[in-house]
Amino acid sequence: MTVVRRFFAVICALSAMTLAAQTRPTQTPAPTPTPQVAPTTEPVTAAVTADTDKDLTNPRALRLSLDDALKTSVERNIGISLERYTFLEAGESLRGSYGIYDWLATADLQHQNNRTPTTSQFAPSGSRANIWDFGISQLIPTGGSYTIGFNNSRVNQTGGGTFINPSYRSSLTAGLTQPLLRNFGVDVTSRGIYIARNTLGINHEAFRGVIMDTAVTAEQVYLDLVYARQFVDVVKEGLFLARDQARITQIRIDVGASAPLDILQPRVQIATEEQALIAAVASVRDAEDRLRAVMHLDPGDWDRPLIPTTPAAYTPVTIDQEQAVTQAIQNRPEMHEQILTTANRQITYIYARNQALPRVDLNLNYSAAGIAGTVIDPTTGMVVSSSGYSRAVNQVFGNDFPSYTFGVTVGLPITNIAARAEAKRAEYDVALQRTNEEQTRQNIALDVRGAARAIDTAAKEITASRTAREAAEQNVEAERRRYENGLSTNFQVLQIQQQLTQARASEIQALVGYNKALAAYHRAIGDLLDVANIRIDEPVVNEPHIFGRFLEGYNWLNYGSRIQQPQPQ
Repeated sequence: MTVVRRFFAVICALSAMTLAAQTRPTQTPAPTPTPQVAPTTEPVTAAVTADTDKDLTNPRALRLSLDDALKTSVERNIGISLERYTFLEAGESLRGSYGIYDWLATADLQHQNNRTPTTSQFAPSGSRANIWDFGISQLIPTGGSYTIGFNNSRVNQTGGGTFINPSYRSSLTAGLTQPLLRNFGVDVTSRGIYIARNTLGINHEAFRGVIMDTAVTAEQVYLDLVYARQFVDVVKEGLFLARDQARITQIRIDVGASAPLDILQPRVQIATEEQALIAAVASVRDAEDRLRAVMHLDPGDWDRPLIPTTPAAYTPVTIDQEQAVTQAIQNRPEMHEQILTTANRQITYIYARNQALPRVDLNLNYSAAGIAGTVIDPTTGMVVSSSGYSRAVNQVFGNDFPSYTFGVTVGLPITNIAARAEAKRAEYDVALQRTNEEQTRQNIALDVRGAARAIDTAAKEITASRTAREAAEQNVEAERRRYENGLSTNFQVLQIQQQLTQARASEIQALVGYNKALAAYHRAIGDLLDVANIRIDEPVVNEPHIFGRFLEGYNWLNYGSRIQQPQPQ
């Protein structure tokens, strides 16, 4: 027998002897009757209150349903606003990428006056000229470019045997340069537009992802507030039970059924529960602040208490994991981002392969010229005829003096090391991105399976915690009856009451965890916005319609249709 047991045995023996001495009949005279003294213990334990109870009667309290919280978060969240600006920037980048097809108009207006000494009678000693030339040029989707020029001048020369003075010259020129190997193809020329369009799609999916993340965060923070407020009620009930047990214990002490030291254990439990209540109220305020931050409330509304009106309910669901994974791969923004990133890497690979080809350019030029002015006989210096600028223009459009050239320009790097190395690097980059895409599919499948498993686990926890709570309630009632009959102790009653508090908190936590798991599952399969009935106000980006997109449908005009795409090894 240990020292402690011996000590308790001695105490019990002394108590028994004292009780026997008190109950042994004695021959003392009957005591003088004394008046009844009212008990000092309250007959009924007062209800427990907390600072959060005043929120229900606060006229400035903000009562929020879950739908209201989600809608406000999506409309006002700062992260969504930042991502919207990023999306708008990507839209303007797409519009700017069409700048390669802008028309370039030029104008050259000059006035010249020259005086030069001469050593020959056939060289002019001076001239005055007015020049007005106009032109336009543009890049076309196949990689070529064209130029159109309209050149005009009026020249007045001195000396040099000139027989048309002043003279008007006019010409109309047209030129086309079309690459046949390097830089040929609609997909090669428009690669910047394709990449910008895919980047806009990536930003669009990122925008959707931020909205979904914000919505699931808002729902989870809302559920945290639901739990925090219900947990305050649970702690209040635990404090009430501790105070009620102290009241009963004090009554037993007053009637002599318990020792005065028995009140110490209930007092310890009361202090512990009061400390837990203080922490629970603080958790409510913390949860309110987190929800205010997610909803981005105005500074003037941060002192308004938030009261959730949507409880954490249990609605059983059935999940087909195979179908859920397929749906997630189709819906998840991360998957769409990877697909668009792969498309951009393919565009870069096509361009790199094209740049490894030799240069072969087709050149076509055509021009029509005209001349007019005052014709002078070089022998006599007399005016033979005179015509104005309009005659030169008529000659141009009448095609009186046509000329044309055509040819091919060839350029071939001898080793072409840099271009071939870049093409190989781009090939590896595409294979790497395809591997990343496959890894993303695998991660999505893991997320969905984990989310489905979490729902099943939370549903089972609800059933188990509900059973535990019901059993704990019955156990408390039974233990208190045992205590009233002298078959239990304060320590045992308070311990079982504490177990009841934990069981009630666990049941609420299981319900909240189940609803959190549902929100995480819908985020995992990518249909959270549809389930929450959230409509996205997406910014509209209007692409320019230069050349349209009809040329993209002709495969022979796309270089990428002639090469094989790299695959992951």
